[in-house]
Amino acid sequence: MRIRSAGPLLSGVRAVALGGWTIGVTQTALVHERLTAEQQRHALRERWVQRWAHGLLAVFGVERHWASANPKPAHKARLVVANHRSPLDIILMLQCCGGSVLGRHDLEGWPLLGWAARHGNTIFVDREDPRSGVRAIREIRRRLVAGQTVIVFPEGTTCRGDDVQAFAGGAFSAIRGLDAELLPIGIAYDPGVDFVDETFVQHVSRVAERPKTRVALCVGQPRAPQSNREAMAAEMQADVQALVRRARALLPVDSP
Repeated sequence: MRIRSAGPLLSGVRAVALGGWTIGVTQTALVHERLTAEQQRHALRERWVQRWAHGLLAVFGVERHWASANPKPAHKARLVVANHRSPLDIILMLQCCGGSVLGRHDLEGWPLLGWAARHGNTIFVDREDPRSGVRAIREIRRRLVAGQTVIVFPEGTTCRGDDVQAFAGGAFSAIRGLDAELLPIGIAYDPGVDFVDETFVQHVSRVAERPKTRVALCVGQPRAPQSNREAMAAEMQADVQALVRRARALLPVDSP
């Protein structure tokens, strides 16, 4: 069955809903934080981020299909590793895994979403600046040492199609030697959802015009860290590639 665009009206309604939901959730979370003991604020913030992500997926008509069981709750530090095709990946991973995301540095300055990302404990990195990369690796490690979950997309940018590109090794440096786990996840969308050769606003507007967007996710088996970051990166790339193929098999091949 071919999914047809519902047009600018639906996109506009969803844009208003995105803004209202983001402002409402973030402001409510900030009020709750002020009334919560400091040692409990991190867990509280994670719960609110997951609620925010769940609401955004509903607003944009994202229909999820699981090629495996949902991720189990983390009982130790966890580095979630996934392929990257759309900004929706970030929302999906936050909703199903919790934790915080390693995101591109310019996101911090985006209207509204940048504000929400800052309050959601996003780790910002400029991949063209080695010093920014070093700071990001240190912050990922700090959070893993604290037993937290961090989500990364080691391809470094969004790509078209199901071929998983080579993984950068930076995030894998952060987990070496820790009592933590690597959790691979593969993501596959309906055709036409990839974020390539367009601005963020153009992409969001285009996706928002679709009545629904189907996405399949496949969760792999956790791995223990290795001492060699290149070996970790290669193994996780292979894991994610296999999971993407399993996820793709759940979705029909028709175009929107």
